[in-house]
Amino acid sequence: MANSNPNDTKIEQQRSESAKAALKSQTENNHTEDSDAAADRLADNLENAKKDK
Repeated sequence: MANSNPNDTKIEQQRSESAKAALKSQTENNHTEDSDAAADRLADNLENAKKDK
């Protein structure tokens, strides 16, 4: 049994909301890091293309 009092679902709901917020934050941070890395690669590629000409 997860709850000692089955009528007390507020704590479980708060835990669930907290977990969702943590996962959302984590995925948003990963997306930002991936975007920054992609931007860096594009800048490097552009620089290399200019040097090759």
